[in-house]
Order: sequence, then C-alpha cells, then structure tokens
Amino acid sequence: MVEVHRPPKVALIAGPGTLARVDDELRHAGVRPVRIASLEPRSVDPSVWLARLARTRPPDTVVVTSRTAIAAGVRPWRRVRGPFAPSVEFWAVGPGTAQALRRAGIRRVRRPKAVSATALTGALARTPPRRIVYLRSDVAGPRLARSLRAAGHQVDDLVVYRLAAPPRLSARAREEVGSADLLVVTSPSGLSSLRRQLGPPTFARIARTAHLVVLGERSRRAARGHGFRRTSVAPSTTAQRFTQFLLKELRDARA
Repeated sequence: MVEVHRPPKVALIAGPGTLARVDDELRHAGVRPVRIASLEPRSVDPSVWLARLARTRPPDTVVVTSRTAIAAGVRPWRRVRGPFAPSVEFWAVGPGTAQALRRAGIRRVRRPKAVSATALTGALARTPPRRIVYLRSDVAGPRLARSLRAAGHQVDDLVVYRLAAPPRLSARAREEVGSADLLVVTSPSGLSSLRRQLGPPTFARIARTAHLVVLGERSRRAARGHGFRRTSVAPSTTAQRFTQFLLKELRDARA
C-alpha cells in the first residue's frame, strides 16, 4: 500500500481576525492551518461607556490589548466624539494590535518590548502619572487596571465588548484539534473555552500530549494550570516571525 503523505497540521484556537495572516504563511510553508473559534465578541452599546467617559477629564493615554477593542471601542469613540487630540498616546499589547491601531488612523502608537500586560505595566510605570483609558473585554478582568493604578496612574477601566462561548465543537472539529501536530491558543479565556467545548476527559488527554504555543506569560501560567506539559510562548505576533516560530516548534513536536 502506498503511504499517503499528510502535511503537518496546526490548529489555531483564536477569535475572529486574530493572527489572520499566519494562515497564508503556513500554507506557503506546506503546513495546513485549521481555525477553531474560541470566544465570540459582542460589542457593548457605546453610549453606556461613553457616558462614563463624559464625566471625567480627557485621557492622555489609551491602552488597547486586542484588535476587537479597536472595533468595539476606539472606532465608535472617535465616531461619536470626533478625532483624538494629537497629544493622546495609544499603547498596544503586541505588534498585531499596534498595526490595527495604525490602520484605524491612530498615529501615536507605542507598545512594550514583550507581548504581555506585565510588560506594558512596567513600561508605563517608568513614566509620570497619566490619565489612562483602558478598553477591554469582560473576560479580561480588572488586573491590568489595578496594576496601572498601583503604579500611580488614574485609570478608567471600560468594558467595551463581551465574549460569548461559541457553539459546541462538531465531531470533525474535535478530531482536527486532537490530531493537530501543534496547538495555538491565543488567550487564557481561549483555553477555558476549549475545555468547555471538548469536555474534561478529551481536554485532559490533549493537555497531556499536545505541544502548545501561547501568547504571553499569563497564557503560559493558565496552560500550566490546565495541565499542559509542553508549552512555548511565541516571541512575536507579526505574521512572518510568528510563522517562523511555529515552524521551529513543529519540527520539535514531530522530532
């Protein structure tokens, strides 16, 4: 019998638009990407949180940790209130979010050296006290806002979108995740969502055997808590560098 060659497979558990260009990079390298939706974002009515902003003085800094926060927060804010003052500085966690901010017309964009909220807090801790607006999901929690306040900043912590669990995985999707050579999960909430979708026994088996790639130390800690034994943190989320890292991890996983 002739053995049929199957290309290596990477399962990406991520929200809409996350790491979007990586799929083409992987295909070009002969790897088959499989997309599995983690959590589905639903925007909060902007009038709810814009009313809160109207009662405070304008910020000099806006913190954005995801592309969804740009669509659900930055764009409606500008649509209702007009252009941001040239002095307002935006901080993004990760190059993908920074690029999305620039595509949205934001010019003053900065980001920490590492892809993590801890690195962002450390970078801002070295600056004079700021008036910060933090745009986030309901799942992200108040930890980052508390850290920024502890560093001496005033922070408006605003939930601009909520994350809902997607429908239960189909049998085909479950098979794709279970047979992937490499598993990529982009957030701690994505790991929790995957556990709910797969069910504890299947998730526990995958945690024992899968080679997992995550974004940031917080996700690594979450993966360890879920029982994953082989977890790597990607050094960058730019499409080319992220793909190069995945290819290296694939070689290690298949060795």
